[in-house]
Amino acid sequence: MSINKILNLFWAIRCMGCKNTSSLNRYGFCKECEQKMIYLENHSGIETFHILMYDGPVKEAIHRLKYNRKKYYGKRFALLIHDFIINNDIDDFDVIIPVPLHWKKEFLRGFNQCAIIAFYLSKLLKKRYLSGVLVKCKNTPSQTEMDKTGREKNVKGSFSVKKRYLIKSKKVLLIDDVYTSGATAKEAKKALLENGAGKVVVLTIAKA
Repeated sequence: MSINKILNLFWAIRCMGCKNTSSLNRYGFCKECEQKMIYLENHSGIETFHILMYDGPVKEAIHRLKYNRKKYYGKRFALLIHDFIINNDIDDFDVIIPVPLHWKKEFLRGFNQCAIIAFYLSKLLKKRYLSGVLVKCKNTPSQTEMDKTGREKNVKGSFSVKKRYLIKSKKVLLIDDVYTSGATAKEAKKALLENGAGKVVVLTIAKA
């Protein structure tokens, strides 16, 4: 028996949505979960894109990535975004930047899920990944129970930019995991544009 077969007996590759060990697609979902995933055709605008609905197996997978430390899910989500970009001809950008967490929140979680996704995406697309340029300078409360107006007030002025020369006149791809009201993505985009970015395209895995 090969070493790979032996390892698979102890560490089976499981579906990101339901933990089933049946055959998975290239993004890490089984056939049953894949059938439940809703791909979006209508986006918020030519500079904002969402791939899937934030529901069912997609919601479960993102939750496990963020709160169950399934960091390797980031590679699979990066592949999903890569294929979406290629299939929709939206790869006209210079650098990739993740929506950041405040340093306290990132310290407690141990990582920024958007940074993991953006890093692996940069490798797939052979684009420059910029870390620490867009910074979350305010440790804002959770927005889970807030309405749209509350979310906008909560994140207002919460982002800053370091090393502005790195984004001056650049076309930026801004990566986030979930788009709810859009308040966070819009505020992050605003900070980049006000600090010299030529264009900012927002791309999220899912829309709530």
